[in-house]
Amino acid sequence: MLKVISGICWTIVYLILIYRGFKDKSYGIPLVALSLNFSWEFVFAFIYKTNDSVSAIINPIWFILDLIIVITYFLYSYKYLKQEYDISKCFWLFISICSFLSSFAIMLIGTPFLLKFAFFRNSIFEVAIFIAYIQNAIMSILFVNTFYSRKKYDYSIDGQSFYSALLKFIGTSPTAGIYYILIHPDNWYFIGIFIFLCFIFDLLYCILIWNELKAKRINPFKRL
Repeated sequence: MLKVISGICWTIVYLILIYRGFKDKSYGIPLVALSLNFSWEFVFAFIYKTNDSVSAIINPIWFILDLIIVITYFLYSYKYLKQEYDISKCFWLFISICSFLSSFAIMLIGTPFLLKFAFFRNSIFEVAIFIAYIQNAIMSILFVNTFYSRKKYDYSIDGQSFYSALLKFIGTSPTAGIYYILIHPDNWYFIGIFIFLCFIFDLLYCILIWNELKAKRINPFKRL
């Protein structure tokens, strides 16, 4: 049940980010987080398939939704990164492609490497969720970092909503995180660090988005 709730929450997060991305002409997920997320979904949906029934259904759906978010990134991200870092369009395209290619390499090469360790019990599913929690922690930290980077230029809420922040929080540590602890009662401690990081930074991000919307006199509950 916790896996299903997590899957539903993240699916809605993607849908909201797609909606806000096109509406605001922005992108909802930071580059490194997006490239890791997108490559994870592709690799574990189509290359290293798991035997888990929920993952077999949800991963291809997430990949399709994330593909649309990738499109919003390539449509709208340059104007932000040019203003923040004063980079040329060629260099923006270069670092974007490098980020996606390196993320795919990490997933493709890292998975068989990790399978050699006894901890993973030769299970693709175990490797997939191990990688997922680490990259989720990275994503949670990058969302907060991006908020502050954008805040300097007064577009901190572009592509974002309180609902996407809240559902991201619910769909990670309180559901998927607890699920991991329940199925690994004796050896969850290492991943527990990343679950804790997700909890702290996702909660912080919810508070930041809420306060920013209120400061701009926008009702957080009325902005999808």
